Amino acid sequence: MTSAWSGHLKYQIVNRDYDDIEHLLDFRLMTENRWGAWDAQMHYEVLSLYSDTPQRLPNDKLRLFNLTDEWGNSDKLEAVHRLDRLFVGYSGEQLVLRLGRQAVTWGNGLIFQPLDIFSPFSPTEIDKDYKTGDDMLYGQWLFENGNDLQMILLPRRHPDTEQVESDQSSLAFKYHGIDQADFDLLLARHYDENVFGIGLSKDIAEAVWRLDISLTWLKEGNKALSLVSNIDYSWVWFDKNFYGYLEYFRNGLGETQRAKYLSPDPALQSRLQRGEIYTLGRDYLGSGLQIELTPLFNLYSNWIGNLHDSSGIFQIRGIYDWMENVQLIVWLDLAYGDKGTEFGEAVDSAYFRLIYYF
Repeated sequence: MTSAWSGHLKYQIVNRDYDDIEHLLDFRLMTENRWGAWDAQMHYEVLSLYSDTPQRLPNDKLRLFNLTDEWGNSDKLEAVHRLDRLFVGYSGEQLVLRLGRQAVTWGNGLIFQPLDIFSPFSPTEIDKDYKTGDDMLYGQWLFENGNDLQMILLPRRHPDTEQVESDQSSLAFKYHGIDQADFDLLLARHYDENVFGIGLSKDIAEAVWRLDISLTWLKEGNKALSLVSNIDYSWVWFDKNFYGYLEYFRNGLGETQRAKYLSPDPALQSRLQRGEIYTLGRDYLGSGLQIELTPLFNLYSNWIGNLHDSSGIFQIRGIYDWMENVQLIVWLDLAYGDKGTEFGEAVDSAYFRLIYYF
């Protein structure tokens, strides 16, 4: 049997334009053990947030198992320690199984993820090292031609009864194939609604084009079609490495009139509450650019714009590999838009993050 240990310690301070100073401490300890075709992983984390607007740390109220414990909470302080990964897995020649708390990402989106229906990242999230884990059974069958079939069974508790119920749970299958283009086919029963999805990815010259489409049969009887399409490209200019992308997203449940932002469609509202969708509007355009100024320092810029209310947000960040195991990140969130628009009400923020990896 082989064992490996690793982890990180992150400290972040945020200054918002209304003088709210926020402090976040993130400690994660990870262990992985392997014996033959079997493996087991555990991630223990301690999170502490000091802010005028707490209540943003993960909890397990709707998950199958409660592996989170709160400690030291007050009006401005929120602190938890929890297990974010805890699973046992088997990897055979064709069969892969994992049971327990884990994270799976589906979809081809770079900013928005209509096919990633299990705890997707927010479009404005900077720290994407680890998704929040869920209690699930994951299976994968590897075909001899390189294609594969994946399955996720994810039970959840009802927010009112705290009992595991089928109309709060998910069962999903995704087939990945390789032909002239990579493609995905998704079928899911998700929160008592049927979801069908298709994804495509293809090299075009030296760029990569991707497309994801999801169709949901809503409980109310109508349908919602969402899609994301993007293209990215890497190049060298003035002896510097560049990477850029452009992405369009259509949210089939999104609002086109800002007057409805305060009381959005119930189907949209439910997805906002459970962290499956993070934006209110119907159509968005996004872009990103990365410049490797030196081997140790990278500069990034991101932009997301709501195409209906002409609001948006710019994100600019620099990442410096200070030492072998230490990284510094500084970034700005700069929102714009009229009053009453989606991003026009957001505040500008400045972030500093120090990360130690071990």
